[in-house]
Amino acid sequence: LSLPFNDKWFVFWGGDTKRQNIHHDTPNQKFAFDFVVIDNNGKNHKGDGKNNEDYYSFGKEILSPADGKVIEVIDGVRDNKPGSLNPYSAMGNAVVIEHNKQEISVLAHLKFGSIKVKVRDKIQTGQPVGLCGNSVNSSEPHLHYHLQDNPIIQ
Repeated sequence: LSLPFNDKWFVFWGGDTKRQNIHHDTPNQKFAFDFVVIDNNGKNHKGDGKNNEDYYSFGKEILSPADGKVIEVIDGVRDNKPGSLNPYSAMGNAVVIEHNKQEISVLAHLKFGSIKVKVRDKIQTGQPVGLCGNSVNSSEPHLHYHLQDNPIIQ
């Protein structure tokens, strides 16, 4: 597996303990990562951060972490205004890729209307799948990434 982006990103949430990883107590996301882009001063946005476009992560290209087949695509969810949550779906716009029978990548919170793949597409490592966004249960633009051993999200 490769990281699903180019350039340098920062692990905002991720690790083996609840203190390091907000997803720790959610079984299918126990080892999830939330990635953001930060500047040299450790800030993740410019200006007041009231608009998605203020965030360095917003609109950055997200890539397939390995060869595989797209098995799920969720698109059409509008991006949140930073600081507000839309709790109706945890993932927002997302791409789910099956790399092999028990190795499935979930790339979530993608930008509204940016997904470039469709279900049943065969894709290669590093192929663009969409852009980083702020859709659904997300307070700011970031990439949520986790692996699971089952194609069922729940």
